Amino acid sequence: MLAAAGCSHGTVSELPAAPTPPATISTLTVTPVGGGSIIEGTSVAITSEGPFPSTGVTLGAFARYSDGSGKYVPATWSTSDDRIVAVDGAALHAKARGSAIVTASAEGKTASETFVVQPGIAGTWSGTYTVEQCEAGSGSMYDLICSPMNQGRTPGVMAVGSTPPIAFQITKSGTDLTATAQFGDVRGTLTGIDHGGNLMSLTGTLALNATTITVVQWNARVQDDAMEGAVVFEVRIARLASYAQVAGRPYKVTRR
Repeated sequence: MLAAAGCSHGTVSELPAAPTPPATISTLTVTPVGGGSIIEGTSVAITSEGPFPSTGVTLGAFARYSDGSGKYVPATWSTSDDRIVAVDGAALHAKARGSAIVTASAEGKTASETFVVQPGIAGTWSGTYTVEQCEAGSGSMYDLICSPMNQGRTPGVMAVGSTPPIAFQITKSGTDLTATAQFGDVRGTLTGIDHGGNLMSLTGTLALNATTITVVQWNARVQDDAMEGAVVFEVRIARLASYAQVAGRPYKVTRR
């Protein structure tokens, strides 16, 4: 009979698992995808950490990693024309009207998008406004200001459907606006606020001899070189009782 014997000089454990290599950036994307527009004279902060947002628009370099994860990362930023768009790593700064390619680099990956700088509210504007409503508190004021067109008599100077001239020279300091305004021959200064996003509001009084125009509401949005919105103002004439209230909208009011 054969007998088998064994001996042990220690315990053999499993070999250690190889360390998992660190995840690396597979792709880098500048967001918002497709670029965007920035209003001249403003800045937009650059995000350098955190997940992709579920809502809203974020400016940053978003990295997708080899393990499938993704996050915003610090990046080295550059621009094709820093006279138009300047970048300092923390924000994009809109310097002048035009467009520039903005590039982000991180861990050997690069991505670019084109950003357009749109002009702001400040500038010289002229055109007309279309009168949509005109009401007066007396017959004489109604005849002079609101009397309808095509009624066999002289229409009012601000009859519904008419398009009187309007002009502005708008300057800006911070969010404060000052506008040298002209409604026909009636002139004066309006003041207001830049609410951001090229939205503005103005109020104030203009005068010529016995005629006074008080702008109760002038809310408008600037889009490139055009202005749209709504204006409500009161017209008073010293020799006439009561006043007329006029409401209208800009019609072909453009930047000169």
